[in-house]
Amino acid sequence: MTSITPATVRGAPRWRIPATAQSPRARYTIAAFMAAGFGIGLTQTGAASVIQDQVADLSTNVETIGITMVAYALGVVVGAPLIMVGMGRVNRRPLLIWLSAAFAVTTLATALAPNVESLMVIRFLSGFPHGALLGSAAFVATTVLGAKRRGLAVALIMIGLTTATIVGVPAMQWVSNSFGWREAYYAVFVVGLVTLAALWLFTPRIDGNPHASLKGELRSLRGAPLWTAVVATTIGFAGFAAVFSYIVPLMEDANGLDPSAVTWVLVVIGMGFTVGAVVGGRISSTSPVRAARVGLICVSVVLTLLGLFGTIAPLTIVIVVLLAVSIQIYSQSAQTHLMDVIHTSPSLGNATSHAALNAANALGAGLGALVIWLGWGYVAPAWVALGLTLIALVMVFRGAGYRGAQS
Repeated sequence: MTSITPATVRGAPRWRIPATAQSPRARYTIAAFMAAGFGIGLTQTGAASVIQDQVADLSTNVETIGITMVAYALGVVVGAPLIMVGMGRVNRRPLLIWLSAAFAVTTLATALAPNVESLMVIRFLSGFPHGALLGSAAFVATTVLGAKRRGLAVALIMIGLTTATIVGVPAMQWVSNSFGWREAYYAVFVVGLVTLAALWLFTPRIDGNPHASLKGELRSLRGAPLWTAVVATTIGFAGFAAVFSYIVPLMEDANGLDPSAVTWVLVVIGMGFTVGAVVGGRISSTSPVRAARVGLICVSVVLTLLGLFGTIAPLTIVIVVLLAVSIQIYSQSAQTHLMDVIHTSPSLGNATSHAALNAANALGAGLGALVIWLGWGYVAPAWVALGLTLIALVMVFRGAGYRGAQS
């Protein structure tokens, strides 16, 4: 199994340096990164919870608002590699602080968007710091916890994202329903400011690789194993995105639940994400490829059930929770595998994984919008999702970098 060479820690006051995983300061550092994940989770997955209120306020339709989610995802796809390529030598502390500030500013701009056209542009720009922020955080967390616990490092940050789904996204839906979707994003802006303060206080000065170069980083982006992993991650996650992007109308329109009930459904889905993050973080540290296979097999089964029973409310709730658990196991393993493949630049590897996941969001949300626009209903994205998942499943069994792998 490929190892990750820890970076050096220098220059900061001693109280800011998390020297070991057991250090209290290390816990504060990880907590700051979890807060960053929480904020990212709010602005990304929270978009699905305010979609109905945006439709009413901006005088548009669900499909058009769905395209704003595609715009955000494309922003991540473009921004993550664009920012991280050439950053191999850069100290992670100032980089994380600037990325967190960009997140806060673009979130505020989202709340102030006057129309759907400007919202699309702002959401695209909002995606730029996403992958680079979480990728750099994963690099620092891996340095703190050690390479053997790299899966746990990724999982802890992702728990911030899943906590957003449990607590933050339902809260955003409640604020949006009670006061307006703009007020929901103002609340996310406050979270962004808190995250910025936490990163300022607790992020250590950790150098990148002193031997890194732009040429070397670009070279690390070559090879069949890397791009097989990127494509498998994108296609495998796109199916979930096709379903989850329209989870609120699926629950309200196809299953007849009222908005208050959907809020609690989102809470339970978030719990499923957290369970999947914990399980995925543990098994992907030792065997990311095997974990990817298990995760995708489970996703395939669950999507089949959703396609068959997606209009029976009690069954639909259980199914989407199982989908959350399964996709999170796959997500954790896919990110860990990509960090292993781009072992010379783990920050770039993790940022690339977030770019792949958000390319998946764009692809999934777009395909979901298409089948809904064709009039096939809110359950139809489940069948699109199943087809994508089966393609990804073939890739993680037979693709370059996966075939015959045990870790």
